Amino acid sequence: MSDKGLLASICGFFKGLFSSDKSCCDDKPATTQSKSNDGLTGVERYIRNNAQSGSQLTGVEKYIRKQLADNKPLTGVESYIRNQVGAKPLTGVERYIRSKS
Repeated sequence: MSDKGLLASICGFFKGLFSSDKSCCDDKPATTQSKSNDGLTGVERYIRNNAQSGSQLTGVEKYIRKQLADNKPLTGVESYIRNQVGAKPLTGVERYIRSKS
């Protein structure tokens, strides 16, 4: 008989430990919520705050626009092309070597 009582108390302990009902363990009442918690998830609050802000640009868009405003090449390829625009025309030998490559 005592084994059943011991087993019941162990089961009760684990049930209380892993139960989702934490009202017995909370020090503060369950009705107290923070003012920032309005029932939305963190992602929903983030999207709402971004929609309400004046800027509709993402960080990447802001970065690209700043780079374009500074008139700096965005990539190495772009800087190479810009350097080739001002280069002298190819000689016949250079054209021949490039056509054989």
